[in-house]
Amino acid sequence: MINDENDFFVIEYQPNDSGMPHFMDKEWKPELPDYDFFKAPPSSGDFSDHYLAKVKAYNLDGDYFPDDDLISSEMLMLVSKLDVKFISVPIKVSLYRDKTPSNKYFLFYLSSYLSIMDEDSSVFTISKDIETGKLNTPDERGLDNTHYEKIDKFKIRSDIKEHLFFCKEISKPVCSLLFKSEFESLKLRGVKFEKIDDNYKYDPWGDWDDWDD
Repeated sequence: MINDENDFFVIEYQPNDSGMPHFMDKEWKPELPDYDFFKAPPSSGDFSDHYLAKVKAYNLDGDYFPDDDLISSEMLMLVSKLDVKFISVPIKVSLYRDKTPSNKYFLFYLSSYLSIMDEDSSVFTISKDIETGKLNTPDERGLDNTHYEKIDKFKIRSDIKEHLFFCKEISKPVCSLLFKSEFESLKLRGVKFEKIDDNYKYDPWGDWDDWDD
C-alpha cells in the first residue's frame, strides 16, 4: 500500500478519566528490557515470550497507548493490515481488585525509525553540544546525532510510503492519512492526530514554557 496523499500526522496520547488514564503506573513481570528509544528500536530477541502487567487502575479500554508501548488486539490487526514494521509481545493485564480488561493487549514497539523532513524546504534550528558548542550532526562514524531544537517549517519528503513509524526529527510516532482514516473508521481510541502542515511547529522547549505559564 502507498499513500494517496502526502499528509502525515503526529500522534499524541489522549487520556480521559476512565479507561485511558493520565498516568499508567505499572509493574512488569518479568522486567522489560532497557533501550534508548530516541536512538533506535529495541531488539525482538531481548523480550520474553509473554509478560504480566499489574496496572494500578480500575479500567483500561483504549486501543493505542503510545507513551506506554501498548496496543489492543484491534490495533494489532490494523498495523498488520497496513504493513507497519513493529515488534509485539502478548501481555496479560491485571487491574485493581484482580479485574482484567475486556481488550487483549500487546507490547508494541515501532521498528521503523525514519527521517522524513525535506531539509531544503524546511526551516529549523539544530541544537549545539553544551560542552563543545558544535552542532549535533552525524559524527565521523556516520551515526546520526542530529537533534532539532526547533522546527518552524516542516516540509515532508515526497517519497515516504510507510503508514506508521517513529519520526526521528521530533521523536514521536507519525502516521499517514490512511492510517488515521482507518483508525477513526474502526472507532479505535487513545490518541489524537496533529497534521504536519504549514501551521505545524516543533518547539519542545516552548512547550515547557507554556507549562510554566
